[in-house]
Amino acid sequence: MHRFLPILAAGAALAGVAHAAGTSDMPQVSAGLLECRGEFATGYGFGSSRKVRCEFRPSLGTNHYYAGTLDRVGLDFGISDQGSMLWAVLATSAQVDPGALAGKYVGLSTGFALGPGFSANMLASQDATRQVTLQPLSISADSGLSLSIAGATLTLEPSVPHHQ
Repeated sequence: MHRFLPILAAGAALAGVAHAAGTSDMPQVSAGLLECRGEFATGYGFGSSRKVRCEFRPSLGTNHYYAGTLDRVGLDFGISDQGSMLWAVLATSAQVDPGALAGKYVGLSTGFALGPGFSANMLASQDATRQVTLQPLSISADSGLSLSIAGATLTLEPSVPHHQ
């Protein structure tokens, strides 16, 4: 039981930050899913940067596409081919306009891979007044040989449809 206490404490801390990041004065509803796929990345110890291609699958309407970067600063060693990151998108309405997810999201990213692995990405919009937010916590699949505990910034811009 004692060996699980650090994991439980980390989970409780993540849940607290996720709750704080998700609170706002306006009620939010699930508006769809955002999936981002990252390119191959190498961490040299103090951070990494990788290009991402994202597809937003809204509850209502047609898919929106984004391109951007995921930058990490902190402990980030190794090489990885991040399969995908998936967030629930919350908004004040189920109808989300094209391009509404463009912007900067900041937070923490942590992960481990020895062959197959995982990472957790806790990101919130840098602009607290936005009507659209990402669910603060996402779990993603990695493969490679890597270890990271870093501050993260995800920057998204509208893009054309792409094949994955």
